[in-house]
Amino acid sequence: MRTKRILSNGLLVALLLTLAPVIASSATKVTSGASCKIYKQKVTYQNKTYTCIKSGKKLVWSKGVPVVVATTTTTAALAINTLPDSTGYLNVSNCKLINGSNDFYVNQGVQQSPFRLRTNKPIRALIFPVDFPDLIGNSDPQKDFAYVADGVSDYFKQMSDGKVIFNWTIYPRFVRYGSTVADANLGGRTANGYWPFYAEATKLAKQTVDISSFDVIIYAPPLTTTRDQIAIGPAFVSSSSDRISATMLDGQSYEMKSPLSTAHEIGHLMGLADLYNFEAANEAAANPEAHSANDLQFRYMGIFDLMNWAQGTGVELTAWNRWLIDLISDNQIRCLPASSTTTLLSPLEVNGGIKGAVIPLSKTEAIVIESRRALRYDKNMGGESEGVLIYKVDTSISSGFGPMRVVGRPASTDIWFRDAPLKLNESRIVNGYTIEVIKSDEFGDVVKVSKN
Repeated sequence: MRTKRILSNGLLVALLLTLAPVIASSATKVTSGASCKIYKQKVTYQNKTYTCIKSGKKLVWSKGVPVVVATTTTTAALAINTLPDSTGYLNVSNCKLINGSNDFYVNQGVQQSPFRLRTNKPIRALIFPVDFPDLIGNSDPQKDFAYVADGVSDYFKQMSDGKVIFNWTIYPRFVRYGSTVADANLGGRTANGYWPFYAEATKLAKQTVDISSFDVIIYAPPLTTTRDQIAIGPAFVSSSSDRISATMLDGQSYEMKSPLSTAHEIGHLMGLADLYNFEAANEAAANPEAHSANDLQFRYMGIFDLMNWAQGTGVELTAWNRWLIDLISDNQIRCLPASSTTTLLSPLEVNGGIKGAVIPLSKTEAIVIESRRALRYDKNMGGESEGVLIYKVDTSISSGFGPMRVVGRPASTDIWFRDAPLKLNESRIVNGYTIEVIKSDEFGDVVKVSKN
């Protein structure tokens, strides 16, 4: 039904290169065990692939492995041939939801704050070490916090196919805060000392460096900080051109030894909302033994998306969130009409390709479809979490109250939606649309969507 013209030349070439075996042809006779010259060289001879390996001190040809190409090539060709003309889709502007909430600075619509941290140019980031009279930093900040800079840079680089770049400066010594950490009132999730800390720490930074040279500051207490001293590292979202965006490190992130909590807060500075359940999170913080509160904290998006659960197993940003903050472009989104469409979705965890199919329901609501694989930052997902993930976006719902919610497959029962993605030949009806996976392989998922 129409042709493969929807694929850009770059995507088509990339797909075929990915699926083609990486081997060299050879007209010279090759015998297993015979000597060879170039370590790890691969050649084919009589439909077998031989590799130059080490055997003791010698280099010899390995046992031949039969070359199998027919199945994968056929699968790829079938996937390409199912795709419709790009003229079958709506202009992507039809899928750009307006902000229907009262949240101006973080929301799930395209109407983002003009003061947010932009991703279309290198981000100049300062890590500013701060200690206290009762929490002294005696170590080297440039060694202590290198993992944060490296981890945040790599995460956003991967989420953006290499487009987002951070340029980091780590101030080389701790600067003393004006009060004790005990008096700063930072020891709880709902403690009221965080904004006063931001104001005082920013004064210290201004006195020490030229903060106009930076786009964002990460305030960093000593690595010995506990969560009883500093419980969380919130995002201090800029509300004007003369206020710098910032966040801070905390005892909880130090316990986990992960930069992803900081990447989550930087996601807020870029404009993204919280996708977890605020009320359950506060209850869980107040009563860590309340297992129901811990379970309900992630009841909207389960394991999926960094802005939901920074320590979950599906922390790759969803296609919708990537699109909102310009980590992927308009041409990587398909806006679906009410008629039938068939779309090849590349996994979020690989570079390039179409990352999301969006069904607009209203100016503030949409269904989003994407492909997930247990790769890269999602590598710890089980096989049950691979496949086609469906979720609904409602921009009229505020941050922390479920502006995005997973729609599980019919057989999904897991409270964290680990079994929610559709598998091959499975379908789900959502708001009168039938969403069906008709092909699935390493190239991604081919999804047919029909209006009932």
